[in-house]
Amino acid sequence: MDDSSKYRRMFRALAAGICLPLIFSGCGKPGDRAVLANVIFVRGNVVFDNGKERARHSQSVTTATKLSAGDRFETLPDAAAALSLIPGIFIQIGGGTEIVIEELRVWKRGDAMVDAMRSRLATLRINRGVIRAFLPDAGSGQCELKVQTDLGTVAAQRGALVSVRWTNGAVRIVCVDGEVHWRSATGGRVDDIPEGYFQDHARNAVSSNSFKPEPTPVSDDAGAQNDVATALDAAAAFEEFILRVRNAPAPKSSHTQ
Repeated sequence: MDDSSKYRRMFRALAAGICLPLIFSGCGKPGDRAVLANVIFVRGNVVFDNGKERARHSQSVTTATKLSAGDRFETLPDAAAALSLIPGIFIQIGGGTEIVIEELRVWKRGDAMVDAMRSRLATLRINRGVIRAFLPDAGSGQCELKVQTDLGTVAAQRGALVSVRWTNGAVRIVCVDGEVHWRSATGGRVDDIPEGYFQDHARNAVSSNSFKPEPTPVSDDAGAQNDVATALDAAAAFEEFILRVRNAPAPKSSHTQ
């Protein structure tokens, strides 16, 4: 269904030939480290701007592209992509979507690469379009994804599956699974969005005082039901990818006869 069901064959081919590395700045050292995001799927015209370059220019995205904080990532209409932002945080990006990577951080306990992560945080800004985020309920320590919009910020914790759609000055957050919160840019309370519910936040509704912050059951809205189905397909594809990468044989040494 939608983009995600089309990803699975590509995921199988990628997982059969690669094993995603954990790419750390200063790998092997304990403490706070920035990480690079991996591109694990691309279909159609997808570009990014390197946030470290003064004169920015768009470059084509491939599965060899590495992304860092400050990079702008854009899928053109009918395109799609999937990223591993940091270990344990995956996003699927629909067509006509623009995001900016704000932060990718990992806090490590020590030198060990296995179960060494104490905390993981990824922060994005979505300027338009739709993303589906999957945070598998695995590993230890804190794992959080923040998605910023002009109206507020979505926060998803480990174990969450969420869809965030930003169009025409309105954002829709659909919680499929796990712990998902919304904090308005104007401050105030933090709203919990339960599993199987969604919230719409519109700039016009807020300004006219007609905004209703209470979550709505997904069963009440066909569009939200489609978002749930697409997010579930994406999560299944990511889980299959994770399993295949985990079981992939180690690369052979160039010295092996």
